[in-house]
Amino acid sequence: MTIRPLAKERRPTLYFLREIRSFAPVHLDTEVDMTRIRAHRTQAREAGRHYSWLSYVLHAASRALVAHPEANAAIRGGRRPKVARFSSVNGKFTMDHTVNGQRVVLSAVLPDLQVTALDEIQRQVDHYTRGDAEQLPEFAGARLIRRLPLLVGGAAYRSRMRPLRTRSATIGSFAVTSLSHSAVDGFHSTGGTTVTLGLGRIADRPVVRDGGTAVAPVMRLNLTFDHRVIDGAEAADLLTDIKKALEDFQEDAPGDAGTNDVGELKQFVLAHTKGQGIALHEEVLARIRTDADGDGSWTAEWTRSARELERRGRLLDACRHHAMARFPFVDGPARRRAQDETVRTFDEWRRADKDIERLEVDLPAGRVVAWATGLSDGVRRPVMVVSGGIVTVKEAWAPTLAAIRRLGLAGVITEMPGVGENTLPYDRDGWRMLSHLLDHVSDRADTANAHLLALSFSGHLALRCALEDDRIRSVLTAGAPVHDFFTDREWQARLPRLTVDSLAQLADDKPETVLDRMREWALRPEELRALDIPVRYVACTRDEIIPGTDVAMLREHVRDIGVLTHDDVHGAPSHAAETQLWLIRSLVRIVGGKTPVSLVLGLLHRLARLRASSAG
Repeated sequence: MTIRPLAKERRPTLYFLREIRSFAPVHLDTEVDMTRIRAHRTQAREAGRHYSWLSYVLHAASRALVAHPEANAAIRGGRRPKVARFSSVNGKFTMDHTVNGQRVVLSAVLPDLQVTALDEIQRQVDHYTRGDAEQLPEFAGARLIRRLPLLVGGAAYRSRMRPLRTRSATIGSFAVTSLSHSAVDGFHSTGGTTVTLGLGRIADRPVVRDGGTAVAPVMRLNLTFDHRVIDGAEAADLLTDIKKALEDFQEDAPGDAGTNDVGELKQFVLAHTKGQGIALHEEVLARIRTDADGDGSWTAEWTRSARELERRGRLLDACRHHAMARFPFVDGPARRRAQDETVRTFDEWRRADKDIERLEVDLPAGRVVAWATGLSDGVRRPVMVVSGGIVTVKEAWAPTLAAIRRLGLAGVITEMPGVGENTLPYDRDGWRMLSHLLDHVSDRADTANAHLLALSFSGHLALRCALEDDRIRSVLTAGAPVHDFFTDREWQARLPRLTVDSLAQLADDKPETVLDRMREWALRPEELRALDIPVRYVACTRDEIIPGTDVAMLREHVRDIGVLTHDDVHGAPSHAAETQLWLIRSLVRIVGGKTPVSLVLGLLHRLARLRASSAG
């Protein structure tokens, strides 16, 4: 016999088990006929796609939890307990890994599963299960806790797990653990969440159908719930709904010719709803089933919500919901009406603020429209021009106007060529619209001291403009294409369909040819070296649109470059507050140096970054 200290690799499991002692677990189970999912899985495999049983359960359970918000919750406290109910469904799943020769259980949290397509769920599952646990940045916290002394490690684990505000991001709002690869039929587990699902193996078993007996693939699905948060009836209803979602499995409607893939729409719109603080978006997304016409369609449900918000006097929220109804671009009468309603409701909202005016700039190739603030015939302030990406209208950035004014700047908020009310063509010379806007306000703003906050694809236009227009004093951007996006055919082959379709719409081209046409738009290394202004860039390590090599090229060739990197997807939806603080602080420091304001913003940014890292 040998007696040894507990292996360091198992310490996180020990800390976790200590934390869940207060749980009041109750166990339920059922059997699920997986015939439909097996058929879908086989069909996908023949098409070259792979889906695990786990991914199907994450997909089905997250959608079922939308209808059971009482279960999408967490509790903390003994004498004065508090319950947090989460707006998004974040799913934790466990996986078997070997670390330093020790077999251990690790877990990962997948955010916003209620609107994440099956393909993306599987991609994230593969990322964690196939990656090296000793190298993946998402497991850095677990690696650190293993190295700490027991008392310190336990305290660090408690501080990370206990706060209710970050609980869903830290350990999920529900959990799934699977032993389906083994001979285990079923088991119950407590995953630290109000609801934990346990998956047994899928085996052929007799089932009754239409009064007869048949053989079908059956999985035992176990549900453990925390009785402090919900009762058995609620848990039973949830388990029934998950069973039904699996047995009647149906993917989010794919896009037919002339329509968009609903799953992809929901996934990509999250960056916008979170970054812009769009209210009630979870409720609307849960009702959407198609991108066609009628009830349950993308445009109809967002429009219905917008009208209700307007009826309640919430004009700015109504404007944002109309903007989501026209997302990603105008492709017919319904989205055209949504675009018009976006402008109308914003115009009504801004009438309460006499310092927001509408600008219209007519050019030979079309019209540029903008909203402006701080323009004056007397005091000519430095000017900031703000523009979003290929799917974002100018009205989305309304709160930015007030922030720009507080910084003592004049502000002009516009949109890319082909987006919203901008009728200019999106082509290699699209950057010229920024110079034309500066010309238009030159008599009421200090346009010789201009700064560009240009997000995503408009960031590329801003960099190009800065090369040609010496009035540009800085460029701040996030997720902007630079070079390899335009030239790397292998990368382009993996781009989301929504991105390619949107580019084709703006460029008045076909999805099959638009990327070839854009090849000459790439910024060359010598052009980047010619930039003699500060450039600040927000990058994401899991960006599915902008290749990491574009960020590397900026680091290598731009003289005054600052980069904030998030472990996130395009648009950094999980780091919106942190991104905004960093960009504002960067602007303040560029304009006025290390002022007290910039120091405070720097502190707030560090706190936001610390909070984000502790939640991850």
